Amino acid sequence: MATLREVAELAAVSVATASRVLNGSAHPVSRDIRESVQSAAQTLGYTPSAAAQALKQQRSKIIGVIASDILDPYFAELTRGIEIEAAKAGFVTILANANRDPEQERTKFRVLREHQASGIVFCGSDIEGSPGTAELAREVNLAVRAGTRVVALAPRGFDSTKIVIDNHAASYELTRYMLSLGHRRIAFVGGMPGLTAVEQRVIGYRRAMFEAQALPMVLGNAGMRQESGREAVAHLIAAGELPEAIVCANDEIAVGVLAGLWTSGYRIPDDVSVAGIGGTRGGAVFGLTTVTLPLVELGGLAAAYIADAGRSPKIPEAPQFELRPGTTTAAKDTSGSSRSYGRSTL
Repeated sequence: MATLREVAELAAVSVATASRVLNGSAHPVSRDIRESVQSAAQTLGYTPSAAAQALKQQRSKIIGVIASDILDPYFAELTRGIEIEAAKAGFVTILANANRDPEQERTKFRVLREHQASGIVFCGSDIEGSPGTAELAREVNLAVRAGTRVVALAPRGFDSTKIVIDNHAASYELTRYMLSLGHRRIAFVGGMPGLTAVEQRVIGYRRAMFEAQALPMVLGNAGMRQESGREAVAHLIAAGELPEAIVCANDEIAVGVLAGLWTSGYRIPDDVSVAGIGGTRGGAVFGLTTVTLPLVELGGLAAAYIADAGRSPKIPEAPQFELRPGTTTAAKDTSGSSRSYGRSTL
């Protein structure tokens, strides 16, 4: 690979002059010299050092992504959106898995800053009360004030650009839909203590239930994966309290609920209606009724915001969610039996 010195020698200029031309410096250089340097660089196949440019500009062609759990399809969809938009702008992404641990988030945030990432995207929400949450917030706040572009795609307690879906409204509308089908005994399943996004979804569920004068039932607050859905169903069956319908904190939990019901001999939606939140590909395979969150588009908006070279780019608004009826919910008739509900729109 050719060096900057070789380019300068071929163009018969100083190394400093060659650097100014090839790095887009505003320092005045005559047209003839500029053309000579560019011709020499093209002849030798010279490519400016990305590391050197990042050091000079304090901004590389890297977008850092900190995901709460890379095994969760929700975060896979967000990351895919970030990567697609980043590639269009000539950026690459570095994905870091935090295992829903604020301490790991803080460590990986530091490393991404050390690599002069143009911006860093947090894909998961806060876990209130978890060790390290306050320390992470302080570190992010300092970085933002120093000029690092930080984007949160979920509720966070630190200063950053936020492009966030309305989790409260998503759960509220989904629960109202289940109530509109005639269900009264509706359970909410899944989540983690202190996980802000899920707590907002629980609030939305409770609000819809209270407005309908129906009794809320929240359980299975032990995780966001399929296993917690299966465990919650096992608990309901053992207690003899199987509800008419189940609203799940995300699609992964809903898939676990479906598996638990099927293996226990129940029919969906004849015996129990099931719905989730997310709109991931896994849920679509099972015809899951879900609130579809525009995850790919959401990730793309974050990447485009970071890639924008302007000093104060416009903060994009979060896209709207959409309720997608599937084959896992049924409307109850007055006799207490169920009938299938087709794929219509509200």
